[in-house]
Amino acid sequence: MADSLSVDFRVRYAETDAMGYLHHAKYWEYFEDARTELLKKNGFRYRNLEAEGVFFVVYKAACLYLKPIRYDDLVTVTVTVERVTRTRVDHGYIVTRDGETMCEATSTLACVGRDGRPQLMPDSLWLCAAPEHRASRSAGRLAKSGPDG
Repeated sequence: MADSLSVDFRVRYAETDAMGYLHHAKYWEYFEDARTELLKKNGFRYRNLEAEGVFFVVYKAACLYLKPIRYDDLVTVTVTVERVTRTRVDHGYIVTRDGETMCEATSTLACVGRDGRPQLMPDSLWLCAAPEHRASRSAGRLAKSGPDG
């Protein structure tokens, strides 16, 4: 399993605020794009997971905007799987421009069903996670608990 991936983005004018900086909310779109590309690299399409009734919702997110990014900048977003339980995935993100760190972020995604309640992720996805990222917790307890497992 690939546990990280880097994706390049060119900042579009429509993504900037009145000061010409990449709007803070747009970073999260870049993070989502990088995450779904990492999922594809590992043989999964989010569309197919949704069709099977498996959804990943953002449970927690944090971001440090270290330096501004401007219109037409070429940035690289690197997403890394930090930890996986049967009901959640923790990701880390680093955004760089010309090798300089511009932003650092983390997110926790919870696996839920169509009803929005936590559920175990499919075995195929769980087994894809590298053993060093898998949390060692009881699957029975996770099915009953919240997204932090």
